Amino acid sequence: MKITTRTEYGIRILVTLARAGTDESRSLAEVARSEKLPHAYLEQIIGDLRRAGLVTATRGKAGGYRLARPAAEIDMADAVHALEGPILEMPCAGAEGLEACDRPQPCSVHEVFQRVYEALSTSLSTTNLADVAETAGGPPYPQQVRRRRGAPASGRRHQEA
Repeated sequence: MKITTRTEYGIRILVTLARAGTDESRSLAEVARSEKLPHAYLEQIIGDLRRAGLVTATRGKAGGYRLARPAAEIDMADAVHALEGPILEMPCAGAEGLEACDRPQPCSVHEVFQRVYEALSTSLSTTNLADVAETAGGPPYPQQVRRRRGAPASGRRHQEA
């Protein structure tokens, strides 16, 4: 599974809306500004979130976007599925299991990828948007971590040795 910027930005939109509450709308421009994200890209992403029933839109001066239901009722599996599609792109991994696979019996990697699917699915399904909104946005990386992350690859090896 690859988490793309589409999913990252989509979840950041949802977190911003969760913090606003279900009674208050936020404009997409406001979300883009507060999260320092490209407005044009968010316009594409918000459509997926609306089609999935995670957000609603209101037109007019006081309009904008808000969560379609309370943040505690939106789990990360819903968000990832709306933004990326299936958790794993394998025909035999997932809720349908071998029914979607064209092989007469499980292949050599079926069990391991089924476990990966189940672990990801469980983790995403048991984490709701309210939990993420509560804990998101902690302090920035400490200075020593920022230095390590920005150091050239050759410099990192010497620091770790």
